[in-house]
Amino acid sequence: MAVTANDVVWCYRKLLEREPESQDTVRQLMLATADIKALVSKFIASDEYQHNIAKRGLVPLDCQGMAVDVEASSADLARLKDRIRATWTELGLNRPHHSVLTGDSFLPQLINDQSVEEFYASGVAESRVIHAILNRHGFTAAQAICMEYGCGLGRVTLALAKTCKMVRGHDISATHLELAKQRAAASGVRNVEFILSSKDAVIDNLPECDFFYSRIVFQHNPPPLMRVLISACLTSLRAGGMGIFQVPTYAPGYQFRVSEYLASPRSTEIEMHCLPQGEIFALIAEAGCKLLEVREDASIGHLGHWISNTFVVRR
Repeated sequence: MAVTANDVVWCYRKLLEREPESQDTVRQLMLATADIKALVSKFIASDEYQHNIAKRGLVPLDCQGMAVDVEASSADLARLKDRIRATWTELGLNRPHHSVLTGDSFLPQLINDQSVEEFYASGVAESRVIHAILNRHGFTAAQAICMEYGCGLGRVTLALAKTCKMVRGHDISATHLELAKQRAAASGVRNVEFILSSKDAVIDNLPECDFFYSRIVFQHNPPPLMRVLISACLTSLRAGGMGIFQVPTYAPGYQFRVSEYLASPRSTEIEMHCLPQGEIFALIAEAGCKLLEVREDASIGHLGHWISNTFVVRR
């Protein structure tokens, strides 16, 4: 598949964490690179990328542990979910695109038709990474029913709909989902269903699926809620189904106590939370899934300080 300008810009932003030097640079890379795989390889092999990685380093193996409550009562789980729903409903009203991707061009006062197209083009680039992971494990998505948990504005959902039989996008924010539905209708995408997480159930019984995906989503939920959400997604997989999901698993000085959190004022800003890696391994095993890959990723930045992992599983 030919390399597009959006592919090049995505590589600059995600791999080098900066904007391209010029439009000429973007065009030269488009013409000189055969496909997206070669493009990513070229960026990773660059001196700039290697220098940045070396400078950031890795989180030391002798780092201190985290004090984290990973379980909560049903009543407290419901309260946690209500807080998160209220925050994300407000974010959907006040800055929907920027609450998903935090680049300045997605701020409500700066967003325009061009930046909206860039927003959704980033989902197309992300879907290519998803399919590369699936393909190396022999999973074909063409006839699959896919679930994206935390679909937001449908940024990745609509891209996956082009290559999957059907996609269900689940989200806790009605305001985000409304914009996702509008974008799907305007794009003529019909093989998607957007589902609002119930106000009455702590965790909904998710319909069965062949493949689920979730990135930059679980991290915005307190650990006990994150834990049951991941479990629900894993349990929704049919036999032979695959899951790809991202979770921050370590941050220096991070701690979470249910009682203290619920006693504090609700934040109107985006929260970031961690779930220890060992808890995720246990959830994967409890759901009868096999861990295929676990990779450190750059989904949250803070390289060398926080750890974010992408997990690939098969049930």
